[in-house]
Amino acid sequence: MSGRVAVHKAPCLACVQDEDEHTRQRSYAVVIALFTDFGTRDAYVAQLKGAILSIHPTAQLVDLTHAVEAFNIRAASYLLEASARYFPARTIFVAVVDPGVGTTRHPLLVETLAGKFYLGPDNGLFTRVLEHEGLHAAYVLTQSAFFRPEVSATFHGRDIFGPVAAHLAAGIAPEQFGPRLETLVQLPSLPARHLGATIHGEVLHIDHYGNIATNIPAALVTDLRSGQRLTLVLDETPQTLYVVATYGSAAPGQLIGLINSSGDFEVALPQGSAARHLAAQVGQQLSLHL
Repeated sequence: MSGRVAVHKAPCLACVQDEDEHTRQRSYAVVIALFTDFGTRDAYVAQLKGAILSIHPTAQLVDLTHAVEAFNIRAASYLLEASARYFPARTIFVAVVDPGVGTTRHPLLVETLAGKFYLGPDNGLFTRVLEHEGLHAAYVLTQSAFFRPEVSATFHGRDIFGPVAAHLAAGIAPEQFGPRLETLVQLPSLPARHLGATIHGEVLHIDHYGNIATNIPAALVTDLRSGQRLTLVLDETPQTLYVVATYGSAAPGQLIGLINSSGDFEVALPQGSAARHLAAQVGQQLSLHL
């Protein structure tokens, strides 16, 4: 029987520390979240992802949506903030709804006070994000070393925003991508307001159920009670609706108003489309008469 004893080498403390740090970094991998109006029938989303992964092969990509109504910046601004609010700090959002691609509008990197990063065009797309998160800094993307070698005038998502997101996720500091920009384009809006017995607001979003989300916050309608009858005026046409707590609290086909999961007043038609019923459109003014 051999007298040899297996020798177990003690691990290097520095190596263990490096490995622990590497594990922590992997555990907190930066998410790159994609938000576009590209649709899913064409190659655009695949090309965007390919451009990112070619630079940062281990990037964690998340699809928020690619079904934003084409060119509708106002609708996109609402959906982007409604999606982004649930993501953690350090998330990088590539947000491309860009009817002015290739024109003089600025390509941007925006850092918010919530510690999140947004890449996209300076066309008002970030309006609601900045209202909710606040602006820390914005940079115009000018450093072409971080772009794809050939930049198409019609596809900045693939050739500029995606690659910059990859470099940012890999550790390049935001200020390396270009100069600061102090003023960003903001979408015009009319804040919801309570005047006498009337609450005024506007249509922010229409979801695929036909529910109409407004900019009227829950705090402005705290006095409404379940079962209360209101008169809704949209496009100068009065309609009767009833205040409820849930979609199932009313009979199918009865126009209702409730606070949705985002904390805003919403008009709905159970098992039907309130938007179709009212011919509603994003940006329309509305009023609730108590």
